[in-house]
Amino acid sequence: MPTIVTPETRGHEDSNIGSGKGVMERELEKHGQNRDPRAPQMFRMQTRLPKEGRAAALLAATDRMWLNLKAYAEGGENTLHGHTNEDHSFIILQGRASFFGPDGLVATLGKNEGILLPRGALYHFHAEEGEPLVILRIGCVIDPAKNAWDRVGRDGRDLPGSSKENKSQPTVFFDDKIYD
Repeated sequence: MPTIVTPETRGHEDSNIGSGKGVMERELEKHGQNRDPRAPQMFRMQTRLPKEGRAAALLAATDRMWLNLKAYAEGGENTLHGHTNEDHSFIILQGRASFFGPDGLVATLGKNEGILLPRGALYHFHAEEGEPLVILRIGCVIDPAKNAWDRVGRDGRDLPGSSKENKSQPTVFFDDKIYD
């Protein structure tokens, strides 16, 4: 019987800010190694909570789809951007998040509420005060021949997820707080 995986929670470190690769892109590169692509994947939705910055835990993935648990400290998440080769969705599991588009606030969502963002949709979101934000993020590549992680800013230029322009900062975790 396959085992249920409790994923490792990763955050940004000084050494990978500006590397051009975000946390999930680095984790997905490792995930597919030595794995039967037809085998089911069981996982536990558990993540360490950050007191500063943001973190992610890859739950499961195929070559075209991935699920990850993301956690954010209070405050901002990133800057306005769009994913040019990925449709994705966010489902709020803990906390509240305000989502913005090019024209301002789109929605403020709470527990068990979600949003679907088609490829190219420009957005950013902000973790509301009160408790760390925990989100289930589900993504699906559109054209597997192209990079699934291409991100562009409002101006149409590349905007890597790990860049300072995307408000990346080193992640500091609570010693004793997890989402489970």
